[in-house]
Amino acid sequence: MKWLAPTVVLTLAVWAPAAAQVAPSQPRPAPRPQRPVISEKGFISVGGLFQVGANDFADTATIRENAENGRLDTGYEVGGGPAFDVSGGVVVWRNLAVGAGVTRFSKSTVTAVNAQVPHPFFFNQLRSVTGDFGGTRSELAFHVHVRGVFPVNSRVTFSAFGGPSFFSVKQSIVSDFDYTESYPFDSATFSRAIGAEQSESKVGFNVGGDVSFFFSRQVGVGFTAQYAGTTVEMTVPSGTADVKAGGGQIGGGLRLRF
Repeated sequence: MKWLAPTVVLTLAVWAPAAAQVAPSQPRPAPRPQRPVISEKGFISVGGLFQVGANDFADTATIRENAENGRLDTGYEVGGGPAFDVSGGVVVWRNLAVGAGVTRFSKSTVTAVNAQVPHPFFFNQLRSVTGDFGGTRSELAFHVHVRGVFPVNSRVTFSAFGGPSFFSVKQSIVSDFDYTESYPFDSATFSRAIGAEQSESKVGFNVGGDVSFFFSRQVGVGFTAQYAGTTVEMTVPSGTADVKAGGGQIGGGLRLRF
């Protein structure tokens, strides 16, 4: 049995390296892909938007002429058009930013005036008087928004935003009209509409998204689609009317980050 101990030692010495070579090595876990990080601390956007859709509205009022009731119909055409937009913000935590912006929209409007004027001699013989009134619509909106900023890579950034909007709306409103007539007064001719600009303010909201492409570390261009709108109450001949302001807007412009 004297040979047993040396034999066991020799066997272990030969087997141990072989076992170490045969044992499979444990694969290292693959590194997690790194998300692009936000390197900028703030941003500025300057550009143009086009306000799509129409914010038309109408009013029907009773008028009193020649001891009889007539009617005054006014239809306001407020179509879409270009707007100027500027905004900015700062990153406050990870992908979260807060900011503010201003949008300015203004255009000429056409108001159709259609009246039924009572006859000075006969009842139930209304005379039709029609014409147009040229006015203006302007909207100034101040936006506050919370923005999520998500860089795709070093040159492309997507952001989504939303928050309250504070609107100041000015609209030319027809209050009355003049007409001419002559004997035997069976017809009347439109002369002019009498209108004045009204101004109303109301809180609304904004929501949208932006994709920016940067040519350099700080300068690029972006494309925006957003909705910003509210409804204000205007005084019209019949009383009051709900007038929509803002709406869907698309556009783009210069993007700066720092």
